Amino acid sequence: MNIEREETGNLTATLNVVLAPEDYNPGVDKVLKEQRKTAAWPGFRPGQVPMSIVKKRIGRNVLVGEVERLVDEKLRNYIQENKLRVLGQPLPSDAAAPNNWDEPGELRFKYDLGMAPEFDVEMGAKLDVTMPMVDVEGDLMEKEINDLRRRFGNLLDAEVSADSDMLMGDLIQLDEQGEILPGGLMNRTTITIGELKDEATKQALIGKKVDDAVQVDPHKVSNGHEDLAKMLGTDHSHVHDLQGNMLFRIAEVKRLEPAEIGTDLYDKVFGPGQVTDEDTFRAKVKEGLEGMLRRDSERIYKRLAVRAMADSAKIDLPDSFLKRWIAATSQKPITPEELEAGYSGYADGLRKQLVEDRIVEKYGLEAKGEELNEFAKQAVANQFAQYGIPAPEGERLQQMAGEMLADRDQIKKVRDAIVDQKLTTHFKAMLEPKEKVMSLEEFVNLARTA
Repeated sequence: MNIEREETGNLTATLNVVLAPEDYNPGVDKVLKEQRKTAAWPGFRPGQVPMSIVKKRIGRNVLVGEVERLVDEKLRNYIQENKLRVLGQPLPSDAAAPNNWDEPGELRFKYDLGMAPEFDVEMGAKLDVTMPMVDVEGDLMEKEINDLRRRFGNLLDAEVSADSDMLMGDLIQLDEQGEILPGGLMNRTTITIGELKDEATKQALIGKKVDDAVQVDPHKVSNGHEDLAKMLGTDHSHVHDLQGNMLFRIAEVKRLEPAEIGTDLYDKVFGPGQVTDEDTFRAKVKEGLEGMLRRDSERIYKRLAVRAMADSAKIDLPDSFLKRWIAATSQKPITPEELEAGYSGYADGLRKQLVEDRIVEKYGLEAKGEELNEFAKQAVANQFAQYGIPAPEGERLQQMAGEMLADRDQIKKVRDAIVDQKLTTHFKAMLEPKEKVMSLEEFVNLARTA
């Protein structure tokens, strides 16, 4: 097999592939012989079908399959050995002449490539990107403290339901006349009034007592079919086409009494004796909020910095090739109009990915083997910790980490997580960003567009 590269543009090339019979015949003959051994066709004993008939019946399909396998393997090897930085995958060229598969001899193919551009990135103070930080004082702090008070509060019985109460009762299927349907769906479940989105349903459940019954639309007291199926103790298929109201008979009215701000709440939130006064409590709550939001701040900052570097680098792309590749590999048919409308966003995302890849390469941030292994071991240990189970140790932990890394998709997830951590750390160290304090609303809007 011979492969020659022909430069066809600034960022495009064509690979001319030539296969001689000696390249594909051994593989074809091997497959045909294996097929002949197991062939059980009418008029012949198993394994006794003449090779001439085997070739006539399946020879062309076997030839095409073997040639496709060879070409795919050799193209990948050529790209890897020549360190070509390609975008997408090789595409069969429209300029390729058809081959004669019935009388094969020398087979010729052409594959178009899109090449990644050469560029550099500079990380320094002149990259004017600030670290967005949420101002946690005020409403956000009070909301967090109120959430903690509710989380560690007491659930008490109430006589009459109010707008934030929780109702426990039986949800019962009705017939078309509004009577209880014999053999219909019925299950004890819980409805939290404050979480309902439909205002009319909320009002219908407020002011109710134990043993009261209210007709409700089951789809308005649940959050989708899966949630409704759980409420009714059944599966998705039984609620998908559920029509009409159901009867909700109230068995209990529960009201959450928030915990008082004091020693008991301090101990439940931070541990016995860790906090002794309200000022310290508020300071630690603020510290926790800032720590939680800082991770989001760092992720947004990294995206902003990458976008700034991509804009500064003015990265060209082989647009025509990439549009062809997107159209050829799209899972669903895509119209030219849809392709043009979505290409700008795709190209921007690709430029940012190229910048990240260049930074990883330039500053040696790729995930190493031992880092992958340690990350996998920690991930296994964390899974056990979620269920309060002691994690395995030694060889067993290593074995489970190895099983995780045996999966190609898992390796990619672990690698991407490690590299992302390294990039964030590297950006903060190299760029020393200044912080910009903003409201939560501004922060959320920035996160959507970064």
